[in-house]
Amino acid sequence: MSRYLVTGGAGFIGSHLCQRLCAEGHTVRVIDNLSTGRRENLADILSEIEFVEGDIRDVALLAEVVQQVDCVLHHAAIVSVPASVEQPLVEQEVNAVGTLRLLEAARQAGVGRVVFASSASVYGNNPQMPKHEDMPPEPESPYAVSKVMGEHYARVYSQIYGLEVVGLRYFNVFGPRQMPSSPYSGVISIFVAQMRAGESPTLCGDGHQSRDFVYVGDVVEANMRAS
Repeated sequence: MSRYLVTGGAGFIGSHLCQRLCAEGHTVRVIDNLSTGRRENLADILSEIEFVEGDIRDVALLAEVVQQVDCVLHHAAIVSVPASVEQPLVEQEVNAVGTLRLLEAARQAGVGRVVFASSASVYGNNPQMPKHEDMPPEPESPYAVSKVMGEHYARVYSQIYGLEVVGLRYFNVFGPRQMPSSPYSGVISIFVAQMRAGESPTLCGDGHQSRDFVYVGDVVEANMRAS
């Protein structure tokens, strides 16, 4: 069995990862500042994990939590595009610089591999379908830029220091524990909440828009295979 650190582990995706890791018998440590994550997401496994309430911008704390870890699943981030437009400096500090600090801490601690959450937003509005990894990034928001920067840092740490890093570009993730009231929530959780309340789903625009969705269980499986 392996020892995992899950950053953002109390969040939507992170909590599902922790559940899977515990089910497979791995040792799990979580760091989350609970800005958007919730302890309730980990209620069923809280006694099985080590939970650290803290921020990945805390360099000293980050150096502590990566100790004696085989793999890091990095999901701590500000995931809102509108928030990145309103506060681009904060977005870069958490997402881009936070990823850099994590990579450096992992390198210093001798972590075997880092798997991190990137985003399909790096593609911008390129109409080419299907998307593929070799397409040049065309970020159109501070959030997307921060994810591209994270990928570049990951590549550099792999090439220069030999740190094993895998980046996963998520499209729109949906599934249980995604809060429909959250500004970060996807349209599927909002539609489901409306229909459960006996309401008709609210469609914006002319209804011809399309978007690519991925189930959170599939995201978890991708992380497990990448780790």
